[in-house]
Amino acid sequence: MTTEDRTEEELSRAFREPMTATQRTRLDAWIGGLLEQAPDRRRLFRPRLRRGLVLVVGVSLLIPAVVAAGVMLRSTEAPYGMGSAADYDAELAAAKAVTPIPPGSTWPPYLEGAVDRNASYGVGLGQSMVEYNAYCLWLGDWYDARQTGDQSTAADARHVLDRARGWESFNDLSADTSFRVHINGVIDAVDGGDDAIVLNELTVNCSGTWLVGTER
Repeated sequence: MTTEDRTEEELSRAFREPMTATQRTRLDAWIGGLLEQAPDRRRLFRPRLRRGLVLVVGVSLLIPAVVAAGVMLRSTEAPYGMGSAADYDAELAAAKAVTPIPPGSTWPPYLEGAVDRNASYGVGLGQSMVEYNAYCLWLGDWYDARQTGDQSTAADARHVLDRARGWESFNDLSADTSFRVHINGVIDAVDGGDDAIVLNELTVNCSGTWLVGTER
């Protein structure tokens, strides 16, 4: 495994859920160690760091914290600053109140609130988490409806996903061009009826929200 691959793996694992103080310390130590070893510290990570963050959003990117985790890589890199656990809880609640999910669906447990009450959370992370999980739920709803021939449900899901292109966290400072291209490409696949691309997105980047295989 190369240093770049290991770095990407560390970032992906670190951002599966909002980071605790311990996780932030571990990640800082890991990055700091690589910087000390790098012959040219200015160039380390530049070609692939952004790609690693997009995996969260996770990207998934993508993972449940996807493609949203970029807003809290480190306190100095959160584009909207940092907030408390209570701020994060309030942001989650506000976002869930206005973000639609399919009938009968529920939010995953990790969106109930901050786990580490002493941690700091990037402002905007809560909304990003909610909107990305809603995106995954609607993708799953569309895919399941396609498999059962439920055209009405599939059409409803497609309509919501088309509107999701304009959701704030998919277009703000925490969403880079690669992430936006990825999200729009998957929604284009929905519009084009490409089940294979959607299933790949669900399996790779929505597994924390859309259960796969025997878990379903």
